[in-house]
Amino acid sequence: MNQPSGNKRKHRRFTVDVTAVQGNAFFDSEVIINDVSVTGVSFQTDKRPEQGQEYYLRIVDDQADMGLRGRVIWVLETRADAVHEGEQQLSYTAGMQFIDLQQESLAHLISFIETHLIERHTLMKFHAMSGCRCNIRFHVDRNEKASLNLPESYRVREISLGGMLMESHHRVEPGSVLHLDMTIPPDLHLNFSGRAVSCVPSGDQVDPRFDVGISFTDLPEPDRAGLKDFIRRRYLEDAGF
Repeated sequence: MNQPSGNKRKHRRFTVDVTAVQGNAFFDSEVIINDVSVTGVSFQTDKRPEQGQEYYLRIVDDQADMGLRGRVIWVLETRADAVHEGEQQLSYTAGMQFIDLQQESLAHLISFIETHLIERHTLMKFHAMSGCRCNIRFHVDRNEKASLNLPESYRVREISLGGMLMESHHRVEPGSVLHLDMTIPPDLHLNFSGRAVSCVPSGDQVDPRFDVGISFTDLPEPDRAGLKDFIRRRYLEDAGF
C-alpha cells in the first residue's frame, strides 16, 4: 500500500519478510446442516474443513442466534450438484463435535432441534456417546443454513502499530471486520480484529490474489506491546543499528 500523500499515516509501516510472518484470517462460509444432536452436527460446505481443527459455527433462526464451538472429527469429499464454468464443483460433508456447550446454548440448541426436525421417529440415528450415554441425532430441514468460521492463511507485506497490508486469496469487502491471528518468530502470537479499508487485485486469473489494507480495531494490550517491540527492532535494523 502506497504511503498517503503528505505523510498522513499515523504509524510508520515497515516491510516484513513474508516467509517469516504467518497469519490466518477467519471468514464466514455458508454451510447446510444435515443432522444435529446436542453433542454434534454434520453439515455440507464448499470449503474443506480440517479434521481435528476447532471451528465456530453460527446458527441463526427466528428464535435464536447460536454460536457453537466444536472440533471436526471427520470429513468426506463429495461432488456438488451445481456445475460452474463447465466443471462440477467439489463439496464436503463434515461431522463436528461440540466443545464446552453452555446451558443457555444447550437450551437454544434443543429448541432448534424441536423446531426443525423432520420425521422424529423414522429418521433418527443413534450414536454411542461417552461410553454408556446414548445421544439421539435428528435430521433437520435441508434448507436450514448456518455459517462456519473458516481460517485462510495470508502473507503480511507491511505492518505498523495501526494496521497492516496483507496478501490474501480471498476478496474482502472494504468495511468488513475480520478476526485474525499472526505468528512472528520466534514466539510472538497475536490475536486481534481488524477492519478492511482497501482491497486491490494483485494476482491473475490463474492465481487470484488481493492486497488488503487492514486497520486494527481490537489489539489486546499484551499483543500490542509485543508488536511494538517487533517494530522497534525493525526500526533499529533499518537505521543500521
